[in-house]
Amino acid sequence: MGKVIGAVDIGGTRTRVGLFHGGRLLARTSFPTRGLPEVAEALRMLLSRVKAEPASIGVGAPAPLDMRRGVILGCPNLPHWNGVAVINELSREFGCPVYLANDATCAAIGELEFGHRARDFVYITWSTGIGGGIVSGGRVVWGKEGQAGEVGHMVIHPQGPHCRCGKRGCLEAIASGTGIARAARELLGRKLTAATVVRKAREGDPTAQRIVQRACEAMGQGIAILWEIFYPEMIVLGGGLTRAWDYLGPLVLSAAREFSRPAPRVELTPLGDDVGLYGASALHLHFPDS
Repeated sequence: MGKVIGAVDIGGTRTRVGLFHGGRLLARTSFPTRGLPEVAEALRMLLSRVKAEPASIGVGAPAPLDMRRGVILGCPNLPHWNGVAVINELSREFGCPVYLANDATCAAIGELEFGHRARDFVYITWSTGIGGGIVSGGRVVWGKEGQAGEVGHMVIHPQGPHCRCGKRGCLEAIASGTGIARAARELLGRKLTAATVVRKAREGDPTAQRIVQRACEAMGQGIAILWEIFYPEMIVLGGGLTRAWDYLGPLVLSAAREFSRPAPRVELTPLGDDVGLYGASALHLHFPDS
């Protein structure tokens, strides 16, 4: 087949790896997030399957990172990735250019190139953690060192729960899957996943409903803040928790409308769980100064 684009989306829970040609997803696999050797093995397996060589590889990671050196600096949800030299390791292994960026920014690129294709929007990943990516005038907003869009670390409630970033009351600490699970452990005395808490809330458990209501109100408040600041075409949401949007969506939107003057337009990504993978495949097109 010749040359293909490798794409890697490292998530807080699962990692997705794919190969693209001409913007089309040729092959993909996913597995529980572990380390870089598993990523390299997945790429080798897919390349062997399609009998191709990589022209480049794009990687999205949920952490502060040094885009130029290609090193993950400090990942609260995946501490074993701290200090991993992604670009050096993968470029040595596969002999091609490798690009590294924040995973939510990659998802925003996926939206720009393959999803709703709005020119002005904010993308929010609502999953194990909460991240964001910003597109203005059809261009990715990178910020200093590529760290723009860390919407999960907006402080929503200053006296709220401690966040792994070191602050208190961050959106991620309250509304993420990790935050929901922690609240359930504290209030229900049991270790439950966020999905289980949402299911129990649906079934009428009053404590689970309070946890979910608090998370959705915080997410709605975060959306309202972003809407007021950027006034974009839309806010796009993706991530595991959006699978329960039929239940969570009305709660989020009610809060967003309460806290924002113009009612925000909120859409789910049409790319589903692969939005970050699609974005990683196009990262080389949007990498700053490339």
